Amino acid sequence: MRSETAIKQPIMSPRQIAIAGIFGALAMIVTGMGLALPGYLPLVNFELQGTFITIATMAAGPIAGIIVSFLVSLVSAVGVISCPFYWPHIFVLAAFYPKIYEVKNVALRFVLFWVVSALALFIQYWGWWWLYAAVFKIMTVEAMFWYNMVGGPYIIYLLIWALIPSIVLVTTPNFVKPRWRMPGIIWLALISSIIAIILGLLWW
Repeated sequence: MRSETAIKQPIMSPRQIAIAGIFGALAMIVTGMGLALPGYLPLVNFELQGTFITIATMAAGPIAGIIVSFLVSLVSAVGVISCPFYWPHIFVLAAFYPKIYEVKNVALRFVLFWVVSALALFIQYWGWWWLYAAVFKIMTVEAMFWYNMVGGPYIIYLLIWALIPSIVLVTTPNFVKPRWRMPGIIWLALISSIIAIILGLLWW
């Protein structure tokens, strides 16, 4: 029989709520002020919210990452419609991150974090490509695939999503220790990844 404490355990602790709020506010400020790297697509810049979403997910779990993604979408040029397209990245990172954190070798932990971040970003891209092709009609998914994966934007976005978070992981690991648990995170990562990739492939 579960204890009374276990039954009443909140979805997020006060610390996790605070982290989601702080990094959500930072992401909104940076994005709302237009602080971004120019040159991604016409009228689309390299926005920096990936850094805040990643750190929030590491430190406070995928729900915190989703909260940050929603808050930043309120001030993003793309709008609230962009919010769900961050989720595959959040879920894939959250599925692997607790195991990565447990790796004792710091160098190996660092490398594994970058590998998972690269995978999560690649999966995330497919949903965004569908959004740009099917909704905004900027260019085809095929054109965006080759432009992003060969032309350089993928590397720049990977730096945005992984560089500062990986430095935090190495230098202040206690701050991003995964004290959270998300039941079914593997399935959430798998299902959201399949949906994102299928959407992109349908508009190839």
